[in-house]
Amino acid sequence: MLRTRKRKVTAVLVVAVTLGAAWYVFREPAVVSTTDKALQEKVHSAIAGRHPAPLTKMTGFAWDRLQVFAHDTSDGDISDAVGDRVEWEPAASSYSGPSLWVFSKGGEAVRAVQMETGVPDAKPSWSTKVKVSGGAYRNTLHFVE
Repeated sequence: MLRTRKRKVTAVLVVAVTLGAAWYVFREPAVVSTTDKALQEKVHSAIAGRHPAPLTKMTGFAWDRLQVFAHDTSDGDISDAVGDRVEWEPAASSYSGPSLWVFSKGGEAVRAVQMETGVPDAKPSWSTKVKVSGGAYRNTLHFVE
């Protein structure tokens, strides 16, 4: 009887370890943050410009949703908000409080870019209609739709 019980416990443990290993190996890979100097320069130009500039014309990839996160947001909170695993590995920056811009297409995160800008204060999520502006003082990031 004791031997049968040990076999059952061993079988349950083997199944649990196998399922855990399979989950780890086959889970969807995380979107890892990058930097993009070309995009950063275009955003800075738009901030300094006289008129709001469409963000879609600044990116070279397809997306339909942008979410922006402050520098002190955890990977877990970002991943929960986006709906996909996102890892923000802050790069060296001349800006003390960079932000992470996560671009998604069809509900899937496609790119996460660290930007040397603060977070716009209006809302956390934007569509492809969003335009980048410097606002009245042309030195602070503003998004308008």
